[in-house]
Amino acid sequence: MFKQTICILFLLVTLAACGRNNQNTEPPHENTITETPTAYSPPTETGTESPTPIAEIAPHNDYIIHLEIDTETRTVQGISRINFTNRSEQPLDTVVMRVYLNASNNGYMEIQYASANNQTLKYDLNGTILTFYFDEPILPNVTVQMLLQYNAYVPQLAHRIGGSDIAMWFGMFLPTLAVFGESGWYTDAFYPVGEPFFLEVANYNVTIVTPISYTVVGTGVRTEEVIEDTDTRITHFTAQMVRDFAFALSPYFNHAYAVTESGIDIHFYYHTETIDVDHIMEFIKFCMEYFESRVGIYPFGQVTIVETEIIGGAVAFSQVVFVDTHQFFQNMWWLAHGLGDQWFASVVGANRVAEPWLDEGLTRFVKAGIFYPTYEALRTRIEWEHYSIHDRQDLFITDGLSVYTNRAHYAHTQGRKAKVMLYALYRQMGYENFWQLINQYYYEFAFGIATSADFVRIAEEIYGDSLQQFFREWMHMGTVPELPPRLE
Repeated sequence: MFKQTICILFLLVTLAACGRNNQNTEPPHENTITETPTAYSPPTETGTESPTPIAEIAPHNDYIIHLEIDTETRTVQGISRINFTNRSEQPLDTVVMRVYLNASNNGYMEIQYASANNQTLKYDLNGTILTFYFDEPILPNVTVQMLLQYNAYVPQLAHRIGGSDIAMWFGMFLPTLAVFGESGWYTDAFYPVGEPFFLEVANYNVTIVTPISYTVVGTGVRTEEVIEDTDTRITHFTAQMVRDFAFALSPYFNHAYAVTESGIDIHFYYHTETIDVDHIMEFIKFCMEYFESRVGIYPFGQVTIVETEIIGGAVAFSQVVFVDTHQFFQNMWWLAHGLGDQWFASVVGANRVAEPWLDEGLTRFVKAGIFYPTYEALRTRIEWEHYSIHDRQDLFITDGLSVYTNRAHYAHTQGRKAKVMLYALYRQMGYENFWQLINQYYYEFAFGIATSADFVRIAEEIYGDSLQQFFREWMHMGTVPELPPRLE
């Protein structure tokens, strides 16, 4: 309990840093990225230290980005300035970024120029993997200022990134630093099934230039200015401690606004006039308040929902959810899923390539309470889902995305079986212990990276006994175990 209290206090302090409850007023139009730490200089040959000071290491990498968008040709010219700090314990002679646009159909990004500390960099772009080569290795705790210039073409009617005659949307669009771990840079292949992303939190300062008729919305705090003489709109965003930066733009956006009981600003941007906006806003507000009550406080001041024409139901990014138009006329299951991802994919991070259940399964189970609010309704639903997969022998929750060749196999394993497993754990641990597990997991790994081992550890600490056999049967075997006895 003491550890959880400390985590809660830390998260509350973070809320102030992220600008929670202060988003109703327009913030000043300024660069909020902190000054880059001074690089460390090694001792001189005489053994005395260089007079260059060792500055305090920034807690996160910084992205300072300028984008100019041609909406007629769906092309983008971009410059990213990245303050990268080597937080490993070894010198690095390469830095790796991911360019996920290059995995989309017909979309692509081309690198025009790269440098570090004003020195030209050699680089290699192979699919989604962009590798930079340094002549002088980056020492531990040293920060370098990287500059990247690129051109991009946005495909029409794609999934996370796309455009149409009505809008353009950009999810996982920007070149993003890969994660560096014990085995080096994570350079997993891009898989078409699931959410093949593994990201650390960072700070973003983004400027987007568009025609004056376009409204731009996205992650973080937004300001804009209009340059009427040039028919140009400049929109500026600042976002701290987020895993990605997503945005959308359209000349046809309508805007609806609401606020939750805890002060989260809800922004809904849509273009279809027949949408029941009041009902949708009530549903979003209910979902946000539900996840806060079940999981933990939402550490940002706003969430933005955008109507798009994506292929599929919805896709979620930090503080942003893109939703397909048709979902607003259905049960909005995917909208609720995207909102749940704010907790289990954006605030708490995981390797969604190697352990996708930590996002998919947790979001599905916790979200189920929105649509099945009583225990009896939830029990009936999940027992039916358990029955639907009971005879399967190929559902290994420990599998990563490389195993799946179709969406159904992934959904049955990382979604349905993981969801049923969590319900079985709920029945085994009991109501209070299970929700304490979810709370502690969330607060302990907010803004960090969690693993399956972390989740199991916390579960055992709270349960007070070993759960190794439980997780071995559910996660490591392809069969589906029987459910524990029902809760009274």
